[in-house]
Amino acid sequence: MTLKQKGQAAGLFGAVAVLSALFTWFFIAGRFADPYVWVQLALGVAGLAFYVATNLDTLGRSVAGRGTFYGIVSGVSAVVIVAALAGLNYIAVKKPKTWDLTRDRIYTLSDQTISTLKGLKADVQVLAFYGSADPEFPELDQRLKQYKAVTDKLKVEFLDPPRHVREVKEYNISQSGPRMIVKAGSKETRAKDVSEESLTNAIAEVTRGSAKKIYFSKGHGERAIADASERGMKLWVDGLKSEGFQVDEIELAANKEMPRDMQTLVIAGPVASLSEGEAKLVQDWTGKGGKLVVLIDPGVHSGLEKVFAAVGAKVGNDEIIDTESQEPQVAIAQDYADHPITAPRNSPFALAGIFPLARSVSKAEPAPSGWTVVELARTGSRAWGETDAIKDDGKVEYTPGKDLKGPVPLAIAATHGLGDNESRVVVFGNSNFAANGFYRLSGNRDLAMNSVSWAAHEEAKISIRPRSRQANHLFLTAEQKHTMTLMAFDVLPFSLLFAGLLVWQTRKSR
Repeated sequence: MTLKQKGQAAGLFGAVAVLSALFTWFFIAGRFADPYVWVQLALGVAGLAFYVATNLDTLGRSVAGRGTFYGIVSGVSAVVIVAALAGLNYIAVKKPKTWDLTRDRIYTLSDQTISTLKGLKADVQVLAFYGSADPEFPELDQRLKQYKAVTDKLKVEFLDPPRHVREVKEYNISQSGPRMIVKAGSKETRAKDVSEESLTNAIAEVTRGSAKKIYFSKGHGERAIADASERGMKLWVDGLKSEGFQVDEIELAANKEMPRDMQTLVIAGPVASLSEGEAKLVQDWTGKGGKLVVLIDPGVHSGLEKVFAAVGAKVGNDEIIDTESQEPQVAIAQDYADHPITAPRNSPFALAGIFPLARSVSKAEPAPSGWTVVELARTGSRAWGETDAIKDDGKVEYTPGKDLKGPVPLAIAATHGLGDNESRVVVFGNSNFAANGFYRLSGNRDLAMNSVSWAAHEEAKISIRPRSRQANHLFLTAEQKHTMTLMAFDVLPFSLLFAGLLVWQTRKSR
């Protein structure tokens, strides 16, 4: 390569370096004093100076030649392209559109959140005691922007604790405690953390009316609401409380009538039979507009047989065998009815219900007068309701005419009457799915929560709830972020531009 050709290459490098410096100045660094801008300019000027020094005799001819014309055309084309990109960028800023391509859809609001936000009738204020230096700030800021995009009723204010000492003292904010206050009218609550579930539940809590009380029966070996073991119902009960329900226990034998504040009665997994008096109390209450959710396991004589018959539920004396499941005694709900409890499973978040050791619960034919009964969920066609006792070796086979042929119904929902006095009953042939050991599996949580919400006339809470989301975060210092930005948007593209121009110049000189 001759000295003149080296000068031409240096000139190309100098021109690209100057363009790169200007780009960094205006779009990345934002200031002319940035060291990287000065280095680029120095290198650019040096390259151009070397080009002028080695190609001075040909500059005059080059300016008057055809190359100048094509160069001007290329320059104008470049300006047009840059202007078009700037226009697209302006449109993107003014009318943003996003797509969530993450595996767990971590940037997509749940159905329940959207329903809650769209249902706001008055302004809700959120005071977030987080500064930009807090690690939770980016996630919370992004989430609140999503919320505000759904409704204009949400008013958000970030308060950096070191700069708002008076407010920190007024609201008794601590570093380890809840730092997000949600207020609506005279009501006020705190979101326990920055997750979507906590924030949505806090908004729902301050915007709803008086809390409705859910009673769990006890005294018949039912699963305890405070039991944190695999058999207990603590996770389900905690979920109900987080959505604003009050939860208590009731011993039916000690009551001649149901408490006046009872919105829904839940009988979860009894192992002993209710007495005739208790069963009559439940039946009379249910027939007069009561709301009932029953979870009854195989082989249990619950004493509620007359209640089931009165509402149109047929609880089978069997155990479901599902050959499509990895464990045959674990029934998988594959088909759901068009009902408020199960309708969310038609969404993109459709999840199967998992029922370990279940019995069939089907619609009685004909249904009792005035009652409407829907079979909520069914297994696949290869399952059946086994009526014989299962042997120790676990070997079973379908007996035509004796066993219940699949698809096998797993639950029913029944209604009678209209309005607030409408009786609502949900019966599941399994209680394991709502117990701590299986509650988090697949769609079990939503099925359990939605059943109580529907029975309690709280349809607004029926949805697919926010998932436990797993996102991988990369935390960078300001200097590391600046370096990565320079590499991605400056060094790499302008290096490719220089390489392309150098190849073009080399071929042209041959």
